[in-house]
Amino acid sequence: MANARVDQFLGALLGLTIGDALGMPVRGMSRGDLTTTHGKLTSYLPGRTADGAEIGQGEFTEESEITLCIVESLTANGGVVDVDNIGARLTYLARGESKRWMSPDTLAALETADATLNFQVPMNEDAPATGEVASRGVAIGLLHAIGTLDAAAFRADAEAVSRLTHGSPAAIAATTAVAYAVRLAARNETPRRDWAAAVAAFVQTGELVDRLLLADELLQTGTPVDDAIARLGTGETAAESVPAAMLAASTATTFAEAVLTAVNAGGATDTIGAIAGALAGAAGGVNDIPQPFIDDLEGRIYVSLAAPWFFRAVLLRSGEVIDLRQREPPRPSMPPRI
Repeated sequence: MANARVDQFLGALLGLTIGDALGMPVRGMSRGDLTTTHGKLTSYLPGRTADGAEIGQGEFTEESEITLCIVESLTANGGVVDVDNIGARLTYLARGESKRWMSPDTLAALETADATLNFQVPMNEDAPATGEVASRGVAIGLLHAIGTLDAAAFRADAEAVSRLTHGSPAAIAATTAVAYAVRLAARNETPRRDWAAAVAAFVQTGELVDRLLLADELLQTGTPVDDAIARLGTGETAAESVPAAMLAASTATTFAEAVLTAVNAGGATDTIGAIAGALAGAAGGVNDIPQPFIDDLEGRIYVSLAAPWFFRAVLLRSGEVIDLRQREPPRPSMPPRI
């Protein structure tokens, strides 16, 4: 059984935030415009929000922040998905500067949840499925990267974190797809070139599955990765951004190649970069990440501290280790009688 290692947990979470931060300043730009303006993007750039606020180099968006909130909650709750606990963290996030990054649908769902204290939105067949929701699957994939897979629990956890803000089957499928891909990457049981097909087989049906199978076909027939990603599309919908990210990661031999291929493709660069970075970081571990990407990343200290604690919580949850530390008995409220 090829359980994930702590360096792969750290690699996945750093990869998520690095890809997000690299893609943040250029998101929404076409591949051609990006090349004309910046050449080949190889390092962090400053950014600007829609309201004109300046963003420093190496800062990541709410996609990483929401995923880290989920990681934080899972760590505190012994690896159990507690939507009330996660939701409370997200509504706090939505009151601060992270609000500027959130999509209208995410923000509206969190504002409603803050008022009602109901942190699971209803199922809605027509609701959108965007890649920014799918990136939450990174936390779920790591949660299930140690021990035997319980497919029903895996799917339930992916659905729960999706429905914090999005209730469409397509959004749930996208989160499930990223989660399963991260598990595959972290356990190194499946060759990279087979990730898309394996994820499609697990998710089973839907537009995303069709596009994952197309990604696999393009990869297996030797289509150059840039051309394949362009054919898949790099828009904000999960049906485009998730296969594009998976293709960037599954064709690369290094972390840098994966994440730079992703962010230079244009479109939803923060989402595609985040997911590709998480997959590449999970597969290669932190030692495959170039040091400048880490040194210049805002929030790197928090991520570096969060990953090993999360790893420990997942180990305990899976039963791979047992906590034998002796607990001090509670102090009596009154001195004992003699």
